[in-house]
Amino acid sequence: MNKFLRIFGSILLGFIGFQVVLRIFRRNLHFPAPPFITAALNSRFRERWQPPDVILERSRVTSGKKVLEVGCGGGFFLPAAARRVGANGKLYALDISPRMINIAQKYLFTRAPSHYESVDFINRSAYDLPFEDGALDVVYYIGSLMEIPQPAKALRVAYRVLKPGGTVSVTELLPDPDYPGVYRTAALLKATGYRIIDLSGNLFSYTVTGVKL
Repeated sequence: MNKFLRIFGSILLGFIGFQVVLRIFRRNLHFPAPPFITAALNSRFRERWQPPDVILERSRVTSGKKVLEVGCGGGFFLPAAARRVGANGKLYALDISPRMINIAQKYLFTRAPSHYESVDFINRSAYDLPFEDGALDVVYYIGSLMEIPQPAKALRVAYRVLKPGGTVSVTELLPDPDYPGVYRTAALLKATGYRIIDLSGNLFSYTVTGVKL
């Protein structure tokens, strides 16, 4: 038992130390997730930690809605999101990295080829959403909001393109070096004009959901 506790303690201390170093580094340098990380982001391990249908249900992604994922990365959530909005809805996937857009397109085509043509990919900044005011029902961020240098600005832009009563959601996973606490995320949404309607999940993976007033 003592040996097990020592090993567990060493692993825990190593994880904490790694997180501290990463967070100090990320505090001084913001950049999008690099393409090589998609091997982990699009893995079965992540599917266990963040089942796409569970996360998208929390985000209010349902049939017939016009939905935008900001920071789609390697496209892990796109197959499930495309199925959920269905033929009567519309899904948009935005990322600032052209290489990530390419990876996401290939992932979607491999995992949900029948939905490939129904998803519009957008290579732009989170501050530059090409939609008219009140055009969308849902805007969601999964592990991407805190990678944006000015997350409050991004949320205000999302507020503009959402319909009154439209939904915004932010999901975070603890190993992410940009991971903020759930109450910090909720406070950020409140400060940018949203009303919080749900806090879901746990310490390791949570979703904060708000609506446009």
